Amino acid sequence: MSDTQIRDTLQRLHTVLQSQPTVDPELKGLLQTLEQDIQAALERQQTNTEPAQNDDLAEQAHTLATRFAAEHPNIDLALRELRSLLLGLGL
Repeated sequence: MSDTQIRDTLQRLHTVLQSQPTVDPELKGLLQTLEQDIQAALERQQTNTEPAQNDDLAEQAHTLATRFAAEHPNIDLALRELRSLLLGLGL
């Protein structure tokens, strides 16, 4: 697993999210926060400037996927893929 795959999945998630005009603003905000947390974790991992942290990003992705599952299955699928990638990197 590579951070490139995670970044690609984040981009796809962003594209899917933009195509869903009815997404609750609170959930959009949570997704944006998750994306920012993932970007920060990837940056820390690449630069090794800080000790590895367990931000439990995979669990955050899973929780959001569960919330999106019924109304937005495309977002749910992308979040589940993201979770798998994060688990593969230990994030």
